[in-house]
Amino acid sequence: MYPKFILVSDPKKPLTGTFVYGLVWNHRDLVRGYVKVHGGGWYEKDDEKKTLTLYGESGDYGSPNLSFLNRIPRELESYTFFYTPIHGLPGNELDLTNVEWF
Repeated sequence: MYPKFILVSDPKKPLTGTFVYGLVWNHRDLVRGYVKVHGGGWYEKDDEKKTLTLYGESGDYGSPNLSFLNRIPRELESYTFFYTPIHGLPGNELDLTNVEWF
């Protein structure tokens, strides 16, 4: 299994994207219910440094549209998020100022 993530929105809230992540074989394994997927990729979580680096793209849904990164599980609230299109390159820190933690 692999560390993957997707960004999804409920049809009732089409502009609100929720970060869904987990260890799965395929990105589509993260989808539950009727949602719109706004891309995805892989993640690398460092619990010691409290960082979460998002990278790459989903083979099922394409590159993540990070403008839909507005809801993140509360267990990640103390983490700093980074994004890089290619694993191993330095990532850019993501602005999570307006994120809803749930």
